[in-house]
Amino acid sequence: MKKESPLNRLWNLAKNEHKELQIAILFAIIGIVGGIIPFISAGKIIAALIDDVRKIDFYIKWFLIGFIGYLIKVIFYNIALSKSHKSAYSLLEEIRLKILNKLPKLSLGKVVDTPSGKIKQLIVDQVESLERPVAHLIPELTANIIGPILILIYLFILDWRIALLSLVSFPIGMIFMKKIMKGYPKQFAGAVQVGGEMNSSIVEYIEGIEVIKAFNQGDEQYRKFSEKIKANANYYCKWMKDVQFLMSMSKSVMPTTLLAVLPVGWIFFKNGNLQSETFLMVIILAFSISGLLTEAMNFVDSLARVGTILDSVEKKNKITPQRKLC
Repeated sequence: MKKESPLNRLWNLAKNEHKELQIAILFAIIGIVGGIIPFISAGKIIAALIDDVRKIDFYIKWFLIGFIGYLIKVIFYNIALSKSHKSAYSLLEEIRLKILNKLPKLSLGKVVDTPSGKIKQLIVDQVESLERPVAHLIPELTANIIGPILILIYLFILDWRIALLSLVSFPIGMIFMKKIMKGYPKQFAGAVQVGGEMNSSIVEYIEGIEVIKAFNQGDEQYRKFSEKIKANANYYCKWMKDVQFLMSMSKSVMPTTLLAVLPVGWIFFKNGNLQSETFLMVIILAFSISGLLTEAMNFVDSLARVGTILDSVEKKNKITPQRKLC
């Protein structure tokens, strides 16, 4: 049976907030479209300057169009984030209440055997970490994917050859990203485990400090306490060291949409197969794609974490989503 994607599981979990999140996604997309308009305006203005156009009305018109586009981006994007944040915190409240309602129903042995630090990590830390995926990933990732698609459609209208060239860097960057994501679930699960052990050690050490001192066990317990903290730090250092090169390469290569556009586009232009205005517009729009792809890639880490976090929350709370995204 094919496992459901983390994003789809997250969407199903937030079923009570679907309406607000759908509005947030719509507004975020409108904001992204509004953010593309200034790039088009800048392209028109620069092309007119190169062609020595001296009609002030032309420049005022495109300046106002770009300014309106920027206002649309700011207004709609902020409204989208406002709505998604309200939905996120409502979801966090709902999950925490469900977990707290279940705790009294557990057997006493189960509660006693579960370290208090682990319970704290689940209810406070892991549930809190769902805020970013719900409030940002769902609306912003969707918008930052649709934005480049709309730009690519416009590029295909301008010149299909250059549109294809702007995609060259994407599969190269995905090669590095695929290698990172291959082991990410296992690595993050390990991070959650060492983090839980550290939290448990901290809580137990603080709560039992009086007994520890009374029985003269301070040095021994402090040694165990410090070892858990060092283990947590060492795990993250090793993990980051293992993936740093691949992550740097993926984030450096994927957004470089001008990698093939500039050299090949220049050849087309020199041979008379590409108009200067089209070439200039393509360069500017390629920059806008680069920015959107960079923003989208910032959510890859959050998306990869969602699956592990939901496994922990659903296991504790027995949350079984019923509705599917599509």
